[in-house]
Amino acid sequence: MASLRKRGRVFYAQYYVGTRQKRASLETESLQAAKEKIRRRQGVRIRLSMRPGVRSG
Repeated sequence: MASLRKRGRVFYAQYYVGTRQKRASLETESLQAAKEKIRRRQGVRIRLSMRPGVRSG
């Protein structure tokens, strides 16, 4: 599960892969747009992890 962080005017998704913390720019200054982008990214990751032979993380 990812969380939102704001650095300056841009929102970032913050998440963990194993024990390592990662941040990815959502390339938006809007909170609503950032929430929508993070929801989409999580949905894609869940769908990929459900495919046979694909490892999550």
